[in-house]
Formats: sequence, C-alpha cells, structure tokens
Amino acid sequence: TPLVGLYWVVVVVVVVVAYDLKSYFVQVNAQTEEDICPLVSAVAANSLPCVELLVKAGADVNVRAGEATPLLIAAHNGSAEIIKCLLQAGADPNAADEDGNKPIHVAATRGCRPAVEALFAVTPRIQSVPEWSVDGLIKFMQSEPILSETRINQERTEAGREPSKRETIIPKKDLPKVTPEAKKKAADAKARGDEAFKRKDYTMAVDAYTQAIDFDPTDGILFSNRSLCWIRLGQAEHALRDGKACRQLRPDWAKACFREGAALRLLQRFEDAANAFYEGVQIDPESMELATAFREAVEAGREFHGKNKKNSQSSRS
Repeated sequence: TPLVGLYWVVVVVVVVVAYDLKSYFVQVNAQTEEDICPLVSAVAANSLPCVELLVKAGADVNVRAGEATPLLIAAHNGSAEIIKCLLQAGADPNAADEDGNKPIHVAATRGCRPAVEALFAVTPRIQSVPEWSVDGLIKFMQSEPILSETRINQERTEAGREPSKRETIIPKKDLPKVTPEAKKKAADAKARGDEAFKRKDYTMAVDAYTQAIDFDPTDGILFSNRSLCWIRLGQAEHALRDGKACRQLRPDWAKACFREGAALRLLQRFEDAANAFYEGVQIDPESMELATAFREAVEAGREFHGKNKKNSQSSRS
C-alpha cells in the first residue's frame, strides 16, 4: 500500500544518511502531509538502530502522526528497547490516543510484559486498575478488551446522570434548513464543547455538542465530536449512533468511518469495525491511523473468534 511503501522509503533514507544527519543537513523532524516523519517510520518498522540515530540527531520524540506518538506505536509493537530509548530521550508516557489509551494500556492489551515493565515505573497509577502491578495491569487489560461495566457505571455516577435522551438522528432527507442565527448559536455551543473536551470534561462536552446539534443537525462534525466523547465515557452504543449519523451527513469523510469503527470495536463487533476502517482507508489511503485501526480490528477479530472456538470445543469435551 502507499502507506507501507512510505514507511520503508523513509526508513531506507534514514539508514543511508542517519550516521551523519547533521552533515547532510537532513531535517529529522520533517513531516509529510499525513504527519509521518522519519522517527515515526523507524518506530513503526521496529528499527532500534534507526530510532537511536534519529534520537541522537535531535528528532522530536513526542511528535504526533494523527493521534499516535512514537511511544504509542512502540507500545503497540511491543518494542521494549525502543520504548526505553524513547523514554530516555524524554518521550511522554502519559500522552494518550484519541480513545484515552496511554502507551502502558496499549502494551498491556497486547500482552507484552517487557514493554509494560519499561513503562510501569514512569506511568502514574491508573485508578481504574484494581491491582497496580505489571501482572495486575496485564490481567486487567487482557480480561477487559473494552471498558468494564464497573468502570462504565463509575463514570456514569461521576457524570451525575444517564446519557441524554435528546440524541435523535434526523435522516438526511428530512434535515431542516438552518438559519444563520442558528448556525451562530451552534458554533458557540461547539466552542464550549471543544473547551470542555480539552479539559477532559467529556460529560460537559457531550451536553455542549448536543446543544449545538439541536441548533444545527446538518453538521457532521458535531456528531463526530460527540461520538468521540461517548467513546471516552465508555458509551459504545451512543458513540455508534453518532458515528453512523456522521457518516450519513458526510459519507466522503474518512474520519466518519473511523468514528463508526471505533464504536464498533468498543462493542467487540470486530468484523464490522474492520469494514468501517477499511472503507475509511479507501477514502484516505494515506491515513496511518485508519490503516493501523483496520489491522488491529482484523487481529482482534481473529483472537476473539479463536478464543470462542476454543471455549466451544472445551465445553463439548
């Protein structure tokens, strides 16, 4: 694919020139239009020598490619040595992806003990994990591919309310005309939602985005933003509803496919999630975020069905 090809082209260039990057006046932090830079490519290719050379040359270890950081990618790959290298260079172990997962979450979900060990000492305790230890964290993340019901209920309690009842999706053909005044009010409400999201007050953000949607139900971005908030609150069904609404309003927007796929993944509907991510890749073939999500959904689906098949065979024996 163009994405994989880009990885290897960049990595080969790094191998050729990295031994004396500054002499060649190479911009080690230069990014493509898709936010991909040499360090991200080297980490994705699992090349410790390239990572070490780029870090030595001053590469930004906290750069983002979409929602991913080099440390998140290394955690997904289970690359303990690369994780250590990035941490020593100042990588932020608390920088999360858009679903709120920190590198240690990702490594534990993958079941990679060396990677979890490398991250454990530098990650503040996560209150939702009952036993704060390397084994306890891996066990928790392995047994709960989605947020536990306990955690969801806890977040609902902290939110102080059940999800809003005003989440009606209006079919596109029935969408009303929106006046300039209503659009202005929607923009103001969206701004409040954006600020609440930055503060990680996802409940407040949901309320603000809901107000914005009430004023302008034709704006797919509002449904996309609210879907992400529902994901952060562990409310997969609500996230899926908004993701579908976003796709109805903006069928040619790759991010809408990602929103729907993320909600389906949270529901453990991995095949449907993979389809949504794949449709997004078809719209935006250069998106590393969608390509990675598609691959992970396929892998999760295989593991999920493999476990179910094994359990079924065990019950019959």
